[in-house]
Amino acid sequence: MESKINLLVELNKKHSELFCSQKLERDLYRAKHPTNVVAFKCMDGRIHLPVITETPLGIISPYRNMGGRFDLGWPLLNVSFDDAVTRAVQKGARTLVLVTYHFSKGDVHRGCAGFNYDCGASKKSTAAFRDQIRRIYGVENQVVFPVLIGIETDNDSLILHGDNEEVVDLAVLNEKDEESLISMIHRLFPNMPERIVSDFLPIIVGNLNQIGETKKHKLEAQLVHGEWVLAVGKGFDWLHTPNMAMIVGPYDPNIGEPIKTAAGIIKSNWESGRIEKGVVVLASALYGDAADRAKTQERAIFMKKLSEDIITQNYPEMNDYMNSIAVVVNSSTMKMEVIE
Repeated sequence: MESKINLLVELNKKHSELFCSQKLERDLYRAKHPTNVVAFKCMDGRIHLPVITETPLGIISPYRNMGGRFDLGWPLLNVSFDDAVTRAVQKGARTLVLVTYHFSKGDVHRGCAGFNYDCGASKKSTAAFRDQIRRIYGVENQVVFPVLIGIETDNDSLILHGDNEEVVDLAVLNEKDEESLISMIHRLFPNMPERIVSDFLPIIVGNLNQIGETKKHKLEAQLVHGEWVLAVGKGFDWLHTPNMAMIVGPYDPNIGEPIKTAAGIIKSNWESGRIEKGVVVLASALYGDAADRAKTQERAIFMKKLSEDIITQNYPEMNDYMNSIAVVVNSSTMKMEVIE
């Protein structure tokens, strides 16, 4: 267990160093592509969009929950997302919202455990959330533009669901020159503002580049579920080693359910022999400046205790193999600090 915790600390340290070293790269990227990019995605740690799209760390702002289930009726999510949109507007920027689901072409059980591997149900849920965003911000609005995207985890390829019902799998796309890609975006999303089109393009190009790399380097062991970390809260962009963590965001009012589901997936990983017994519960909260740190610390400690209680109630046999940690993460450096 000590070696596992040390591994997490070292991973965060390396990510923080990389994140800090990319500051100028982020600034340059945002100067060229000012659109605010937000992604709603599953708690599955394999879904790491900066790698999948070859964008600098910190460009795509993630929201995570079990199976990619979200509802803007959830008070915390409603406020958090609207604040992100408002901050972008104040900078003169629009918001591109990537509403995602994921699946595996090679094996249904490498897909979304949060939806019991039912890709149809996952797709239906995420499409409904995209439609909810449209209702709230306006179907014809030109400021917040949601798109439905599938992620095929064997190849890390994106599947674009057009507003005209056309579906494009980037893994089998033939025309990849810039002019053809821009024409494709216009065809799929005829109402998308030109500024967002220009800023969506590098995300698509990055994925086309990454698909080839994934095909060459991705190992079978990286494709199957083998998580041993239950991460709860915010500030987990650094935790993207394949199949290490189930990541539960703090937005669902009934957060006990995704925590219970994530713990159950980790338990099944033991029982199937994919991993040795042992789980690290990592509760994290993100803060922006020193004035927020005290409140952030209390949130992390609360989430740690809540996770322990839910696991004890539902899977008491996991207690003998569980180590819980509360951390805070500085949003400027992405460096975490263990507080309990």
